[in-house]
Amino acid sequence: MSLLKLIFYAHGWYLASKHKPLFKQPVEAWEHGPVVKVVRDAFKEFGKRPIDRFAERLDLSSGELIPIGYNLSLEDQIFVADVFGIYENKSAFELSDMTHEKGSPWDKVWNTNVTVGRLGLRIRNEDIEEYFRVLQRRGTIH
Repeated sequence: MSLLKLIFYAHGWYLASKHKPLFKQPVEAWEHGPVVKVVRDAFKEFGKRPIDRFAERLDLSSGELIPIGYNLSLEDQIFVADVFGIYENKSAFELSDMTHEKGSPWDKVWNTNVTVGRLGLRIRNEDIEEYFRVLQRRGTIH
């Protein structure tokens, strides 16, 4: 759960700072906060254990699982590392609680008055960016 929340925070601060997404995959609202499903699926087997390998993808031509590295510029690697450094001492549940705050992008989607199903609720990048820009203007870390 920590990884999922850290990725959300890196994405949010990136949107607020660079006005473009850090990654292409959608962010969904799940019970315990924002989730990037492909990341969750790639690492769910680790549970609370440390992650000790890259995510993998299926090579359709060979049928083999191939590790997926990362494709970030040095500048973006530093950006993500800085965000992770800010939040690294927070527990998974602290990070989750922070994403549940009233008015957060997750809260606006999860606690809507509109009747919706709870699977695949997308959190729009525009809403994430606006939330983190407000935090940025206030000088707030989360």
